[in-house]
Formats: sequence, structure tokens, C-alpha cells
Amino acid sequence: MAKTVISRNFRYPSPELRERVRRAVKERGFRSEQAFLIAACEHELREGDNTEATAQLEARIAATLANMAKEVQSLFTLGHTQFALTNSLLQYVLTCMVEPPEDVLPAARARAKLRYARILRLAAEEVTTRNKARWKRSSLVGNNHDERSFLLRPGEQAEAR
Repeated sequence: MAKTVISRNFRYPSPELRERVRRAVKERGFRSEQAFLIAACEHELREGDNTEATAQLEARIAATLANMAKEVQSLFTLGHTQFALTNSLLQYVLTCMVEPPEDVLPAARARAKLRYARILRLAAEEVTTRNKARWKRSSLVGNNHDERSFLLRPGEQAEAR
């Protein structure tokens, strides 16, 4: 049974390209220009498939990063919302407390402002302390520690084990 031969003429768009192809044929050890062109076509077809897979992977990674950015933004917004709600509740409680007599009112207001400032400072310290502890614990991930335990507070870790 004879092989089916499909033939196609090829016209180079410029003499420079033909010369580059001829040099590549000699340098790379191909039998002829035709063998070089067939190898180039096969290579392009193989790489084209890889390029498509790479493009799909990049699209999935980009979508994942976009989703993570949205989640981080929502957590940031949630944190601000929680702080604003707590701040409003605290101001409401401080406002609704029984007013002291007129003669001690300025001193009572000054003490209330100091209490409020102390509560804000303690809240900020608590957030900072928890963040530092989380960063320290997250650096231990991968050292055969239970990853679930990093979500717990230090006192709760001993109870969970």
C-alpha cells in the first residue's frame, strides 16, 4: 500500500526569511528545508496546545486572586463595621448613664472621656496582640503542627488537644 503524499508549495515572504531558514537548516542538521518546516509546524502545534493550557491556568489563577481580593476587602469592611457598631454602642451607653449633679459634671465628663480613651486603647492593644500571635503561629505551619490549633486562642489550644 502506497503512502498518500500531500504536497504544498511555500512562498517565503522575504529573501531574508529564506536565508535565515537555510542557515537554521545547516546549523541544526536537518536534511532539507522541507524537513525543517515540517518540524517547525509540529513544534508550533505542540506549543499551541501548551499555550492554551497555560492561558486557562492563568485565567483560573487571576479569578482566584480576584475572589481573594474581594474576600479580604469584605473582611476589612466587616472589621470597620464591627468597630463602628461597638463605638456607637459604647457612646450610647456612656451617654445614657445617669448624669451627675451640675457641680461635679465637668469632672465626671473628664473621667468618662478618660474611660473611653482607655477602652479604645485596650481594644487596639487586643487587636495588635492577637495579630502578632497569629503571625507567630502561622510561621509554625508546616512544622507538623495541627493547623486547626492556629485558629484557637493560646488557652484554647491546650483544651483542644
